[in-house]
Amino acid sequence: MALPETVTLKDGRRAIVRAATPDDAEGWIANINAIGAERVYILTETFTRTLEEIREQFRSANPDEVLWLAAEIGGNLVGGADFRRGRRPKCAHTASLGIALVREARGVGLGEAMMTAGIDWARRSGITKLKLGVFATNERAIALYRKLGFVEEGRLRGEAVIAGKPVDDVLMALFLEASPRDASAHR
Repeated sequence: MALPETVTLKDGRRAIVRAATPDDAEGWIANINAIGAERVYILTETFTRTLEEIREQFRSANPDEVLWLAAEIGGNLVGGADFRRGRRPKCAHTASLGIALVREARGVGLGEAMMTAGIDWARRSGITKLKLGVFATNERAIALYRKLGFVEEGRLRGEAVIAGKPVDDVLMALFLEASPRDASAHR
C-alpha cells in the first residue's frame, strides 16, 4: 500500500491512511485521551506528553526506524498507529506496533487498512517479525490480527485490571518473508 491511501470502508465512508505529520499532534493526543477514557482497549488512560513533544516526534521520525500512521475520515483524525523497529542490534529485525481507533472508526475496515500499511512498511524496511500486545478482552482486534497472520506467542496473565477484573495481555507476532532490502544496515 502506497501512502497516502484512500480506503472505502464497509459502511461506505472514505478514509485516508497516511504518514502522521506534526499538524496531527493535537488530534493524536485528543484521540488517545478519548480511547483511554473508555478504559477498555489501551493501557494509557491520559496522554502525558506535550503537544510540542508529539510534534517533534512526528517531525524527526526516521522512516527506516519508525512509521507513525494517521487515519482520517471526513478530514477528522480518527486513529493512529506506530510501528517501531527494535532499537538494539539483536532485535533490529523486529518491530513493535500499536494501533488505536476512536469508537466511530472501529469495525469498518480501517484498522485492517492501517495494519496493511504497517506490514508493507515493515517488509520494505527489512523487518521480519512484527509483534504486539492486546488485551484478551479485545476479541475484535485479536480476530483481525489472526486474519492478517499473527499468532499468539504467549500471555502475561492478569497484566491489566479492567472493570475490576484481571485481564491477560496476549502477545502476538507475525513473521514476514525476507525483504528485498538488506536489513543488515540496521543491525
